[in-house]
Amino acid sequence: MRARPLTFLLLVAVASGQPAKRDYAGEPRGDFESRRRETLELAVAPNRRGLDAQLARLALGRGPLDQAALQRSLDKIRRRDDTADFDAVLLLRLLGQGGPLLTAELQREIRTVLIGFKYWVDEPGRDLLSMWSENHQIGYHTAEYLAGQFFPDELFPNHHRSGRQHRDAARERIQRWIGIKARVGFSEWDSNSYYPVTMSALLALAELADEPEIARRAAMLLDVMFFDMAVDSFRGTYGTSHGRTYTGTLVAGGRGEGTGSLQYLAWGLGAPGAGDAAVSLAAGTRYRVARTVALIAQHLPDELVNRERQSVLVEQAAELGLRFEDPDHFWLLNEGGKFRTVEHIAASYRVTDRWNETLHRYGVVIKPYGDAVLGTYQELARRGEPVPDLDRTSLQRVDKVTYRTPDYQLSTAQDYRKGAPGYQQHIWQATVGPDTPVFTFNPGPTSKYWQGRFPRNGQFKNVLVAFYDIPAEQPPGPKTIVPADAGGNASPSPSPNEDTLVPRTQAVFRRSLFDEVRQVNGWTLARTGQAYLALWSQQPVTWSAKEVLGGEGLVAEGRRNIWICQLGRTAVDGTFAAWAQRIAGARVTVTANGSAVTYAAPGVGDVSFGWEGPLRIAGRVEPLADYLRFDNPYCRAPYGSGRYEIKHAGRRLVIDFNTAEHSDTP
Repeated sequence: MRARPLTFLLLVAVASGQPAKRDYAGEPRGDFESRRRETLELAVAPNRRGLDAQLARLALGRGPLDQAALQRSLDKIRRRDDTADFDAVLLLRLLGQGGPLLTAELQREIRTVLIGFKYWVDEPGRDLLSMWSENHQIGYHTAEYLAGQFFPDELFPNHHRSGRQHRDAARERIQRWIGIKARVGFSEWDSNSYYPVTMSALLALAELADEPEIARRAAMLLDVMFFDMAVDSFRGTYGTSHGRTYTGTLVAGGRGEGTGSLQYLAWGLGAPGAGDAAVSLAAGTRYRVARTVALIAQHLPDELVNRERQSVLVEQAAELGLRFEDPDHFWLLNEGGKFRTVEHIAASYRVTDRWNETLHRYGVVIKPYGDAVLGTYQELARRGEPVPDLDRTSLQRVDKVTYRTPDYQLSTAQDYRKGAPGYQQHIWQATVGPDTPVFTFNPGPTSKYWQGRFPRNGQFKNVLVAFYDIPAEQPPGPKTIVPADAGGNASPSPSPNEDTLVPRTQAVFRRSLFDEVRQVNGWTLARTGQAYLALWSQQPVTWSAKEVLGGEGLVAEGRRNIWICQLGRTAVDGTFAAWAQRIAGARVTVTANGSAVTYAAPGVGDVSFGWEGPLRIAGRVEPLADYLRFDNPYCRAPYGSGRYEIKHAGRRLVIDFNTAEHSDTP
């Protein structure tokens, strides 16, 4: 049966009086060429005004370009507003795409703006550009490299260097950045908000770099990222733990997250759309997602277990051939715990203090928080108390597991920084459809820093246990001193002393989106289609209509709580009624002090876990750490090796950053 077009689905929704839902493909749809055309057509819809729409117009040869949209981006770069690097990369894609729609006058204006831009932290300029996070690093390096390539003989007045000099400097940074990510993965691991941004930059290099080595290595890393997405997604929904995400994107599920349109274009699962990365992929001609990866994304075995390790610790510098206090290496390591210890803070300042004038945003946003954390550590040490990890912004090394069936997916960051404060990290998620993400969290101090204290999580296949232990008292120490020019997005994080320490946990659980929901014996049990979900809370729960990230969910009062999640499906577990009865009748035993639990999980056996100690399944210890970079039926790649051999359906994809081999063959 031919899929209905998006317009038809929207008209049906409006006529029925129901809220219109974005089209979604839960089964593979079309071929790449048809989806590429669909993506470009969606991008040039009348309501589309961004640079991605202009790139699509150039690719389709369909004018006119939106001059107001182009001027907004040019002005943004002139003002050096935050995220100007995103616009610079897309403007360079426009120049690379070319065509009669791009007038000589417009090309001259783009050239003038780009040669006057600031491309790295060591260049002059007192501004509020954010340059240090992972996605910004490759964004600025890509923009500098391509601008230098396009205008090699121009003098770039901001730093009095030629375009050729900028290209050469950026080449070295790109090679170093790709080399590290190839070995250890990403600090913003599996980010449904920032993978598309990072991939847009890599796609620009793969499409436009004149030097084959740069284009090839960018394409190789893109294949690794798409593979990562393929083994951590459920029918096009990136329902896994994320290093960074935003609540609106998170609760929107598969129809609203940033990777949905990429997945739909790459392999026909997900939400058709026209985000920057999807349009960048659709408009290009050099890079295509490896066929082996696309087939893996479409593969739905009865069971899939993927274990993986990503990101770094500052302490790994030597083994990676880096030095934390080397200005050229610092940014590749800083998210691995730059404020995790007194020593790390001191080392960070020794590097960043040299750029006080040129890295103004760091002094406005990051350093005031670092000062507050340092003061807290010093006060704890003075009192003779333990000094825990209080670096809210740390995106250090993580061990993840994802368990997927044709009807559901469960994924978590295993035992990740238990009890530490968070900000945009997402620790675990159950996914039974594009509209029904379920997960628990402790509320954070602001909407930007939405994560409070982290749980201790342990997952085995379809069962997960999450322990929360929220401190009752704020740590001693100073408050964050907010600089006079801070404001909006350029504001520092609250200090540990200002941590809200909300004495409750919550579960995102949009009850109206399930076919059935019932509660018995502390369990909330739900069904959608043939997928079943059960969530147990040690503390009593109440339903809240709007309190849980702006919508419906469960609220459990208390600083200490244990949540248990188990998933099931008709093909394995029989009817929902019978499964729910088994779950509700299963033994759950919590120790007297509340520090450990044993759950007799139907179909699994005794699951024993606590705030301390191992995860035991029927008496056997289940490892929570020291995973490979990838460990799944398609690929076993050691962490740190930089070589990936991926096999499926009689095909073999080799991505070897050591030898530069990149082959996808039967």
